[in-house]
Amino acid sequence: MRSYRIPTRESPAGLVSGLSEKLNELENAVGRQAERFTAVLDIGTAISSARDVEQLLKLVMDRLSSLLSAEASTLFMLDPEKDELWSRVLKGSTLKEIRIPATAGIAGHVVQSGKTLLLADAYDDIRFNPEIDRQSGFRTRSMIAAPLRHVSGRILGVVEVLHRKVGAFNQDDRALVEAVASQIAAVLDNVLLMDQLRSQNDSLKRTGEALRQAVQDLDVLYEIERAVTSTDDEAGLLDRILGKAIATLRANAGSILLLESDALFFRSTKGEKSESLTEVTLKPGQGIAGHVAETGEVINVDAAEDSPHYDKTVAKKLGVEIGAVLCVPIVGEGEIMGALELLNKRGGFSDADARLATLIAGQAGRAIAHRKSRVENERRGRLAAIGQMLASLLHDLRTPMTVIAGYAELMAEEQNPEERQNESKIILAQLEHLNSMTRETLAFARGERQVLIRKVYLHTFVADVFKQLEQEFKPTKVELKLNPGYTGVARFDDTKIKRVIFNMARNAIQAMPKGGKFTFGVEKDREQLVLTFADNGPGIPEEIAGKLFESFVTAGKASGTGLGLAIVKTIAEEHGGTVDFKSKPGKGTTFEVRIPLDGP
Repeated sequence: MRSYRIPTRESPAGLVSGLSEKLNELENAVGRQAERFTAVLDIGTAISSARDVEQLLKLVMDRLSSLLSAEASTLFMLDPEKDELWSRVLKGSTLKEIRIPATAGIAGHVVQSGKTLLLADAYDDIRFNPEIDRQSGFRTRSMIAAPLRHVSGRILGVVEVLHRKVGAFNQDDRALVEAVASQIAAVLDNVLLMDQLRSQNDSLKRTGEALRQAVQDLDVLYEIERAVTSTDDEAGLLDRILGKAIATLRANAGSILLLESDALFFRSTKGEKSESLTEVTLKPGQGIAGHVAETGEVINVDAAEDSPHYDKTVAKKLGVEIGAVLCVPIVGEGEIMGALELLNKRGGFSDADARLATLIAGQAGRAIAHRKSRVENERRGRLAAIGQMLASLLHDLRTPMTVIAGYAELMAEEQNPEERQNESKIILAQLEHLNSMTRETLAFARGERQVLIRKVYLHTFVADVFKQLEQEFKPTKVELKLNPGYTGVARFDDTKIKRVIFNMARNAIQAMPKGGKFTFGVEKDREQLVLTFADNGPGIPEEIAGKLFESFVTAGKASGTGLGLAIVKTIAEEHGGTVDFKSKPGKGTTFEVRIPLDGP
């Protein structure tokens, strides 16, 4: 037979009391949930309307800590480049910043796994790293660590809430932290994007400013290059360079000093009482400029007295005050040539000013070095040309000296006074020819090159030349023949054309040491005077035919200098004419000199 237990009947008052307690607990739970829901909404509103991210994150972490009655909280951000977690917000700790490897501790595990951890006591978990507690003196107990996960799944960091003041964290607390973490992740993703855009914008601004500065520097260097190419005067060049440097860098005064003979001279100056500086000379290493010119060091000081190399002597002598100083070396061809010194810019000179001044000084150094090199090359060229001219003169002295010697011998044996007088005139004419060649050489050395055009009667000119040629050919085995096809009037420099004729005749004699025939002809071809020189010698070797009129080119002549034809070409061109030749091996050569009949 079954037995039944009859429940004990409670009194109505007991039932009402129990129900009331249940209702109070439910009401409290609903209130807590409503409070948390409201807090989450408040946090979301704050996140969506915030402008200052750092203040926002601190506010969110404060609200979250307060809501969960937590003693401490940390917002870790992931630094992918360094593979570290760093504390962007750190609340309730004595440490200023925490940095840990991205795989270390509870936070590292959450980043790697992407899962939230709820721990009643962190020290019971082997993944917990107690080192931070030892550094801060804080004792972590219960904790929640939730990932800052973007909607794309990318982990941005970790939110940690530590040690609830009353009891341990529960699942509702975990859900709350995850909700707040997702909102933080959303705003942080936008913040990171904005930071990236802002960084790119700042970088573009810096690049734009650098580009603007570079364009300005190029403009300055271009202006200096124009100054370099537009003047050969060194003083004018230095003045223009210094003026551009002072204007560009907004200095009140400046100087360019150059090293010469172990001293430093002011070669260009601008500013108060600057004209007096041209009389000042600095010793090696004296003053700021002397030190820069000696060492190559750049000196940039806001006040001259700030430099241990400042020498008050010059400023005191001139009675001027020196404020800011920027001094850079002038370097050319790998050596220090002097210094560029700029003075008294309001507010002082910047590092950018120093860089630009160095560029300007470098440009000046290259210009000065280039000019010196050009002057030196011109000097060497002039000396070489003078040497060649002297060689040419010595070359051409042979003919008048031969004529003088020949007629001097005739005079010694001649008994007829009239013949002796004629021979004396010929000798005097040859001496004048020597003087003329000497004057021409001296004029060339002075940079003067000219032809003295005069009216020439060819029948007289040719007869005189032929007499002199006879003396030249007398001791040789070469037959001289004249073909005077034109005996009228022409205009040319008779002294120089004589040199042409004698050079061509001498070349023929040297080319036919065993004998032969040389024919000198004078013709007229329209508006040109044509001088022909024909021989029946061996002809011109093919290896020198293409460079026959260059200096020092010769072949097959024991006493040849290689100057004769170069002189002929020069004189023909000075008259506005030309020289050409035809040659056949074993059958001789014919040269043809053409000049305008009425002069150049």
